[in-house]
Amino acid sequence: MTTDSTIKKSILIIDDDEVITSLIDTILTKEGYEVHIANNGVDGLKMAMEVKPNLIFMDITMPGQDGYETTESIKSRQELFEIPIVFLSGQSEGEDNGKAFAKGGVSFICKPFANQQLISLTKLILETVHID
Repeated sequence: MTTDSTIKKSILIIDDDEVITSLIDTILTKEGYEVHIANNGVDGLKMAMEVKPNLIFMDITMPGQDGYETTESIKSRQELFEIPIVFLSGQSEGEDNGKAFAKGGVSFICKPFANQQLISLTKLILETVHID
């Protein structure tokens, strides 16, 4: 019998910045999470459909389909609707923060971020959001 605590939580990072994706991957893998990476919104949607992660970190500014459009695509699919999305942005929190919540994000984190900030936010969201 497998308990919830022994099941590895899956996290999808959708960001076109390879430095950021590598950093988040390293931090969260060390914490015991299974990390998947997509470098654009279209691939991110495909990977979300395939992996059905427990949490998504979504960059806002990406070429082609931005993070808001990708989030709308994810949230429009019943099987992905409940997955929490945390927006990542190199911009100031002001306008992006409000729009991120309006599009269905559960949180917002500014780049650069502290490792512990990322870890704490990840744990908090995964402990409070339960997806069937």
